[in-house]
Order: sequence, then C-alpha cells, then structure tokens
Amino acid sequence: MRSPRPRLRRIEPIVRRALNGPCALPPGSRLLIAVSGGADSTALLVALHRVAHEFDIALHVAHLNHGLRAGAADRDQVFVQRLCEQLSVPFSSTRWDTRDRMKRRGLSGQAGLRTLRRDYLTRVARRVGAHAIATAHTADDQLETLLLRLLRGAGLKGLGGMSHRSGSWIKPLLSATRADIEADLTGTGQGWREDTSNRDRAYARTRVRHDVVPALVRALGMTEHGGPRARQGLARRAAEAMTELRQARRLIERLATNLLAAAERPAEGTKTHRPARPMRIQPAHAQPSVPSAPLPAGGASEIRLDSGRLGSYPRAVQPTLFRLLWRRLGHDQPGLTQRHLAALLKLVRSDREGARLDLPAGWTAQSERGVLALRRENIPAEKTRGPRMPCRPKGSRRAGVISPSTR
Repeated sequence: MRSPRPRLRRIEPIVRRALNGPCALPPGSRLLIAVSGGADSTALLVALHRVAHEFDIALHVAHLNHGLRAGAADRDQVFVQRLCEQLSVPFSSTRWDTRDRMKRRGLSGQAGLRTLRRDYLTRVARRVGAHAIATAHTADDQLETLLLRLLRGAGLKGLGGMSHRSGSWIKPLLSATRADIEADLTGTGQGWREDTSNRDRAYARTRVRHDVVPALVRALGMTEHGGPRARQGLARRAAEAMTELRQARRLIERLATNLLAAAERPAEGTKTHRPARPMRIQPAHAQPSVPSAPLPAGGASEIRLDSGRLGSYPRAVQPTLFRLLWRRLGHDQPGLTQRHLAALLKLVRSDREGARLDLPAGWTAQSERGVLALRRENIPAEKTRGPRMPCRPKGSRRAGVISPSTR
C-alpha cells in the first residue's frame, strides 16, 4: 500500500532509478535496510517505503546499537524503532558491547566498527531471509572516499571507489548528495538523529569532511555558489570520475587476465594450480567473480610465470595482473599490499638469479632462469581463502537468499 507520507522530491527518483538499474532486485525479494537513525539512512528507509510496492519488494530494518554513546545510542534505537512502527516495517535491533568485541577480534577505530556492523547485518539478513542489504552511502561519502584513497596512495581499483552494488550489498543513495537528503527531510517534516561522533576530528574521514572538502571549495573558487551546492558539485564530479575509473579498471582486468594466461609456464614436478582461465568481466553493477577453487592444503603448490613476458607488459597492467593472480589463489585482496606489488615488479625486472620475496599466507616468489616461481607449502585450508560474499551462487535452489549455509 502506498505510503501517505510526503514525497521526497529529490531522493525518491534517485532510489527509483537505482532499483531500475544497478540495484535491481527480482520481484518478491526481501531487502534488509541498515538504519542508524541519521539523515542518510532515514531518507533511504522513507524513500524505499514509498517505492517498494512498485518493485514488489518486502522491507526489513536492522539497527545495531554500538553502546558507545550512552543514552544517545539508546535514543537512536528508539527513534528507528518508532519510525518503523509508523511505517509498519519489520524491525530488528540489538545492543553490542562493541569495545569488548573489537578487543577480542583485534579490531579498532571506524574500520572495526564497520566490520562489526557488516557482521551484524549479515546475521540479520540470513535470519529474515533477505536477498540483499541496502546501506545509505551517498555521493558525499564517495567524494570523501576518493580523497582518502588519493591521500593514502590507492591504486586504480581503490580510486574506482564504491559501486552501487557489491555482491549482495546495494547502495541506492550513491548518486544522492547529503544536501539534497537533508533538504528533502526538512521539507517533509521528517526528523533524524545526529551522531556527535561524525564531528569528531580524531577520525580521518571527519577531517576530510569538515576541513579538506571546504578547503577545496575555497581553493576552486566555488564559494560564490554556496557551500552545500559547491559540495554537491564536487561530489557529483567525484562520482563521475569514479565511474570512468571503474570502466577503465574492468578493461585492464580483462587484458591482465589474457596476459596472465600467456605468461603461465608448467610447474616442474609439483602440483600445478592453473590460474589462467579467463575470468568473466561482469557489468558495472556486478561484483567481479574469479572462477577458482581453493588450493589444496598440505604438500607444495607452485605457479611459474615467464619473467620476460611479465616485464614486457604495460606498467599499468602489471599490478592488476598480480592482484588477479592473488584472488585466483583464493586469498583476500588486501593481503597483497602496495609494498608487495612493488617488490614483485622489482623481482620481475631483476637479473639476479635466486632473488626471493616472502609474500602473505606462506607464499614466496623467486627469480629462476627467466621464470618467476611462486610457491607455497603446508598452509592450512582455512587460511587459503579470503571471505566470500554471503549470496548463494546464481542457479542454486534459492538463488540470492542470504542463508547460514553460505558463508
């Protein structure tokens, strides 16, 4: 039934376009929405509630009380629960001792909190049978992400930023700006909660938001257009740039896959893991898949690549080639750092016979008579794979449903 609430004039069309495009879900899907009570997630819930009937989507809201801001966190939880009651949307919440959980898992800072939130949302999604999880990332978040990654020296993949879809996670507000969101909520009389930690300059993202972005607006002479509108312009430019970078990255990945196949050489007397089957490059909204099984535990595994070929490849392709190889080995991407990549490239160009490099997960790389040999011995099976997306593979009995059996 259509919501009687006033239409979010700017945000609702953005959400509708996302659900018709990169965030599309099959009719009859259940969508879990992560709602903190802030302006972004409140707008996402209200907009999705208004358009859900058009797409035959059932909604469920999840809220994690981190317990970090005493009474304020409890009031956030009450706010979200009451909003869900007003909208007749099912609601799940819990309160975690996040400090204790992060300590036990060796997590820290905002990154640690994000990890816990994703864990909680995945649990709820599996319990309620959700097909996807929606988060309220915006164009402003995209701009801040781009600036942070630029400052930290990210590669082409990192500069590609966030996409509307990553496996079972969707971001319907990624084209919306924070200024438009707050204007829509204010115009319709819909309140939201303010998280004081969003103004805490102890966090790098907060400093980028409140110091770096305004400085860019001033440096570019955009102040005459007004602060919010100037930020909107920067956010949209960042989103456009990231879209182009993602397209370029997919082309480079396709080229790197073919070049990796051409560089592979037979292993000498050991089991050979063949990483060279071309991977399918999926549409912009899809999560690239790497069709490989985990390496067998125990014994030795070896991959041999022609150093001459590797060294002749374009410099822009070489890091991507090694990242693809690392994923084909079943490892999580962040395990291979920029330092590892630089050392691998140096080893490829080295004339020193027997030069060796230690890599994560027990792998080593060694230069041998025109060949780059990667070897690994006696690594437990559970350490040979990175985390997998929670969705079942397409074509399974209940394709796309997040369930406890898919981890």
